[in-house]
Amino acid sequence: MTPMLDVAIIGAGLSGLALAERLHDGRRNIAVFEARERRGGRILTHIAREADLALDLGPTWLWPNRQPRMAALSKRLGLTLFRQWDGGHSLYQIDATRVPSLYIDLETHADSRRIEGGCGRLIDGLSKLLPDDLTHLRHRLLSLTDCQTHIKLLFATAAGERRIQARQVVLAAPPRLLAETVRFQPALPAKFAHILRETPTWMAGHAKALLVYEQAFWRQYGFSGNALLRYPGAALAELYDACPADRRTAALFGFFGLPATTRAYYRDKLEELVARQLTGLFGAAAVNPSRVIIQDWSTETFTATDADRIPPNEHPAYGQAALQLDHWRDKLYFCGSETASREGGYMEGALEAAERVFQALAV
Repeated sequence: MTPMLDVAIIGAGLSGLALAERLHDGRRNIAVFEARERRGGRILTHIAREADLALDLGPTWLWPNRQPRMAALSKRLGLTLFRQWDGGHSLYQIDATRVPSLYIDLETHADSRRIEGGCGRLIDGLSKLLPDDLTHLRHRLLSLTDCQTHIKLLFATAAGERRIQARQVVLAAPPRLLAETVRFQPALPAKFAHILRETPTWMAGHAKALLVYEQAFWRQYGFSGNALLRYPGAALAELYDACPADRRTAALFGFFGLPATTRAYYRDKLEELVARQLTGLFGAAAVNPSRVIIQDWSTETFTATDADRIPPNEHPAYGQAALQLDHWRDKLYFCGSETASREGGYMEGALEAAERVFQALAV
């Protein structure tokens, strides 16, 4: 029989791993369970080995001036930050049949920074601070049962169902996803369950495209790589330079403007649509990228639900008080970026949530 855990953390994203690192002090028996085959959650960095290029398919930027936790963690892990490239002219287009307007943008990313080697280095750094056997991958949580003195957890694994017991459980996963996929016994109060379902998962309905080129031709032409493409049917709605700090390789990335249902319909043609759009912006140099990578988060089983397919029009007002309280008499906690009172949805929010739960468990 598996020994009783003191704390079971569900989710090996930034929030779950940051909390595990704080709790791993040798005094508590803790474990992290992750449904995916990898750590990181919505942080996903693709490493193109042949080009020595790290491409962020999830979060890309942090703002150290207003995000002290991210600044401190990056420093503690020895990560190098560099400024997003903004030199040259940016493009603005509201009509696909007209030439884009040019403008100089020195403000949008003035305070933002990227991590050399990608945001995945945050996950790698935290993982190295934890024992290898502390995190259990391919463990999909099915149910939680309140047993008064502890909680029973039921997981689906490749080897079949697995049962675990823990005195306290921390759910470091999107609230809406938990409401849709986990059975709570007894059922959560209807009002609280409604809050879970109505909390949007940040960026869950979005998709990114990354295009790798032999040279950063846009810089040579005097462009920043930034583009706002606000016309109906635009494949990408935003575009940015994705080159590494050393500039040895070249890449652009963009956020899709096409909704999830449209992306699904044109799935086999998305690369072609994106390349055609960039050719219209920059000319023949953009025709043949050496690689195109598309990450559609709306298709990620462990990120998005059907309700996330239509993203909110603006940044949600995260920080619901009910998500920051303990439940089941100090045995159940909700963590993750969407539960943060500040910077909800961002990586800073994930760290704030981990800090809040750590302080609660340390009492």
